[in-house]
Amino acid sequence: MMYDPLWYMGFFVLYTFFILVLGRHGFDKSDSIKDYLIANRSLGLVSSVATFGATWFSAASMLGFTGLVYGFGYSTVLFTAVCWFLGATFLVLMVDRLYQFDVVTVPEFFRVRYDSLLLQVVSGITLVVTYILYIAIQVEGFGIVVSKLLDVPYSVGIFLVFLFILYTTFGGLHSVTRTDILNFALILGGSVIAACLVLNEVGGITDLHALLLEHPRGQDFFNPFPHGWSTFWAFLSSFFALGLGLAANPQYLVRIWSARSRETAYSMIGISIVLLSVVYLSLAVVGAGAAVLVPEEALQSYDGVFPYIISTHILSPLKGLILISIVAASISTANSQLLLLSGSVSYDILAALSRHPVQEQKLLNYNRLLIFLLVIFSLLLSLNRLPALVEFSGQIWGMVAAAFFFPVFGGLFYSKASKRGAVAAFCGGLVVYVLSYFLIPTGVMRFFHPALPAVLVSGILFFTVKGRFRHEAKANH
Repeated sequence: MMYDPLWYMGFFVLYTFFILVLGRHGFDKSDSIKDYLIANRSLGLVSSVATFGATWFSAASMLGFTGLVYGFGYSTVLFTAVCWFLGATFLVLMVDRLYQFDVVTVPEFFRVRYDSLLLQVVSGITLVVTYILYIAIQVEGFGIVVSKLLDVPYSVGIFLVFLFILYTTFGGLHSVTRTDILNFALILGGSVIAACLVLNEVGGITDLHALLLEHPRGQDFFNPFPHGWSTFWAFLSSFFALGLGLAANPQYLVRIWSARSRETAYSMIGISIVLLSVVYLSLAVVGAGAAVLVPEEALQSYDGVFPYIISTHILSPLKGLILISIVAASISTANSQLLLLSGSVSYDILAALSRHPVQEQKLLNYNRLLIFLLVIFSLLLSLNRLPALVEFSGQIWGMVAAAFFFPVFGGLFYSKASKRGAVAAFCGGLVVYVLSYFLIPTGVMRFFHPALPAVLVSGILFFTVKGRFRHEAKANH
């Protein structure tokens, strides 16, 4: 349609306007680091659901999940969304125990629970590495869509995300939450509208599945166990990487701490899962429709199929709203992770290692400076296009699962957990993960993910290594 660029620009301008209005909300509300990072545990149900759901649903989900359904069929749901939802059950189990700790970050939880400054600093450094990489994924997702929306080069698209992320994160969690209400509404609405328009294009859900049966992959598209007996190992690997990675992911634990009560936190998780299920089902329909409408040779990668089908096969002016929903998914996850990332550097590394207490205002200034520097670094990383988004994010969450799951979950439920066991589990899990990543052949990794041996080794170390460090034992005599 000749008016597409005008529609795209109109939706983009409207989105920018609302982000500017909503994002300034927290600029003058945060006067302490606790207020800045977890909104002083004051978020109500609507805000909590919006920020939990918007943080969960990233560009990797929106672009990568749809692309995997397009390329591999409905079994994608089993290996991704089901694993994520199973991981969310661990979050439900942790709510009561998490509320017993008056902390603002997961690394600080380690220091309080295990009396270990070492673990606080090491885990803070680990989050810096993993979250910079994941923010780069969101930047790439933004660049892909904005280059399509505004017909600009990819490099220009990712520069624009720099401005959005910077502005929405500077005000702390209050700003992030306000913009997340808009972003999650766009994600939910955009996904459902996209599914409806794609179904209209192919003639409805019945016609879609009839056409899929005539597809070259035919029955394989519907097969939930495409790898035979190997499917079990593929699912187990996905669960260890994506499921346990989500359960131990600090960005969700912080959302629990930011809710105003335990009841709010429980409701937040439950309602969010229901709404996210609607989004995933909608995107599965889009991916299936794309398998019928879009030939593989038209794509550079599966990750580009969602914006491609919307821009080339859908005639409705609402296509602009749908593409903006992908932008919303990128922004809402990136600013949440950037906030947590800056907190890890300023609070869990710099302030923790300082010989003297750091004033609250100075900590807030450190955070804003770090936000500026860290988002630039992620921007530079994303200039080189990353591998397939879901697979790449799976590596990041696998690393989080290997290092964080047992020190977090075990620390909450195992009263005999020791400092040495927690440090050994964290560091051992990381080391085994990195070694497995380089030693396991690429073709095997889909069935035997590095997270599988790494999490198991981390668990063994957590429960078998006992006692204190030698210098601490001497100090007590």
